[in-house]
Amino acid sequence: MTVTKMWRSVLATAMWVVCATVTGGMCNSTEAALVTQLDFTSGAVNWTGPHGRILDKLFAQDGLILTGQYQAIGQIMDPIIQGQKNYSLFTSGFTGAPTPTAVINGNSITVDLSALFFGWQRGDQIHVWNIGGQATGLFNPQTSEFSLTWDHVLNNGSQPNNHAKHHANGNALGLTQTNGRTATFFLNGTAILDAAAPVAIPASLYLFATGVFGIGSWSWWRRRGLQPFAS
Repeated sequence: MTVTKMWRSVLATAMWVVCATVTGGMCNSTEAALVTQLDFTSGAVNWTGPHGRILDKLFAQDGLILTGQYQAIGQIMDPIIQGQKNYSLFTSGFTGAPTPTAVINGNSITVDLSALFFGWQRGDQIHVWNIGGQATGLFNPQTSEFSLTWDHVLNNGSQPNNHAKHHANGNALGLTQTNGRTATFFLNGTAILDAAAPVAIPASLYLFATGVFGIGSWSWWRRRGLQPFAS
């Protein structure tokens, strides 16, 4: 083994040791990370159709969206009560939509919210609208703050689709048809990352490992009374 190759091998070993010490053994350099939940503290809906103000108020509340599972009415946030109706958000797979997922890649975040629904309940009757979509936005790695936006086509009026009626806990569920108008949704908050996800190795860690190796190698050469060979 040449001296140059020996130095490279020792340097790689030193960086691996430092990486394992700092990150607990997770030394895969990758920027992608999974998100377990989205804690949102503010939001808004750009929609002037029916229930637009209620939607805007719901998104302006604090809420929690969990990934990898569905959340029933009242689990994402507290419902808003007006008259005899309770308005709320929930996630469901009754239309075939998958559970929410969220991935962070550097400073960007992508969330599958196709299973997100808005609905009102009065007695044993529930009417719902699918408002979800593929949300994209920005992520701050230092503060874990995110901002998301997505579009969804909503309808102008309440036209229950009899073919999409379901029963959940004995309640009639009428899915409202869409009619060609687009609403834009916004969410801001903090993302909680999966603790088991690989972490990115920052440049400062490599510099630290190089410095540790440099000090150690200089001491070794000095003890031997030799000068490093040129490569």
